[in-house]
Amino acid sequence: MTKTSNGRVPPPAATRFRKGTSGNPKGRPRGAVSIERLTREFALKTQRVVLPSGKAERISRLEIAILKLKAVAGAGKPAAAVLLSQLRGITAPKLPEHHDCVLLIPPPMTVEEWIVEEEERNKDKVEPGTEVNVEAEEFLKAARGEPSRLGEALLAFHRKYQE
Repeated sequence: MTKTSNGRVPPPAATRFRKGTSGNPKGRPRGAVSIERLTREFALKTQRVVLPSGKAERISRLEIAILKLKAVAGAGKPAAAVLLSQLRGITAPKLPEHHDCVLLIPPPMTVEEWIVEEEERNKDKVEPGTEVNVEAEEFLKAARGEPSRLGEALLAFHRKYQE
């Protein structure tokens, strides 16, 4: 008996598979059960559930399990929180690692310097709620009889759909 390079002893020559033939010529038999497939089918099957809001909804068993796990974790059970964290680690998309990147850090500044810089940056911006509603102004002009093409169009639209 001679050992291979990894220390394993090959089977006797009479019982070895011939070169070029499969060790499992017939393959997996029809109807064979795949645990992965059964698990997936079970998890994705939907059930009718009455939510805490009182609304009935059909959701998958996997979603039910995750909602229950969140509720148990929210109730202060550390094991459920650990399971949720592990589940997120498995299902969360992996972010690509960037090896050729540069991190830019702004120079340190005081609060006063930052306020001055932001005021300078925002000096030409309009405050929310202070801008003029052009359509309303034009509509009122047209309603008073003043000439305004936009106002006349808005007034015609208003008359057409108010009747």
